Amino acid sequence: MERARSFGSVAEAYHRHRPGYPAAVAELVLAHAEGPVRRALEVGAGTGKATAVFAGRGLDVVAVEPDPAMRALLAGEAAAHGWPVEVRAATFEDLDPAQPGLGPFDLVYAAAAFHWTDPASRWDRAVALLRPGGVLAVLGCARDLADPDLRARVDDLTDGRLAGGHRGPALGSWTIADVAAHPALCDAVETVLERRAMMAAEDYVAHLATVSAYLVLAPDDRADLLAAVRALLPDPVEVSEDVPLHLARRRG
Repeated sequence: MERARSFGSVAEAYHRHRPGYPAAVAELVLAHAEGPVRRALEVGAGTGKATAVFAGRGLDVVAVEPDPAMRALLAGEAAAHGWPVEVRAATFEDLDPAQPGLGPFDLVYAAAAFHWTDPASRWDRAVALLRPGGVLAVLGCARDLADPDLRARVDDLTDGRLAGGHRGPALGSWTIADVAAHPALCDAVETVLERRAMMAAEDYVAHLATVSAYLVLAPDDRADLLAAVRALLPDPVEVSEDVPLHLARRRG
């Protein structure tokens, strides 16, 4: 989707200001598979926020990312850390599950990216790329203001000025029931890893500047709105960085 490709214009800021993922994510994902997990496909890898969790454990990762600026940062991170990552210039829809050497994978995962894929084909495509017993993991990180009153004041300020709100979907428009309903998937589970953090108000606003709802605004409108949000914030500010996670396994 073209809106997803807008992140490339702020790739370095995205990499600096977007939250990463805890090691506990890998523990949950790998425990959900039947058999060993050695090879993984990452959908919409971005700059490598989630790649670090899985490739850092030694998994061979094929990371697909359509945006060249995001992809360049990802490749640089992989090289710097010695991760076993093959970076591909592709969207999820570009992949042909029948291509020799591509699949099947022990793990197919997407972090803050699966909602950008084609809803008509995403689940079938994921299943086609998984081996029997392999695990599908869809996760995100919904950073937000922890104080509900402060969050409400920011929402009042941005209401009507941001398409879809500044947070966007934590995962996507589906539910865990939709995942469980796919005939080739089983043992679908949903969990949330709760996290809290303190951060400088300027860093929180810099994070907002990498969110698609802000990126699609005209530059002057975006700058004015971010300045208005900053004026509402204490310094530092407490944020939630909860990680919602959907897991399922391909039937044998």
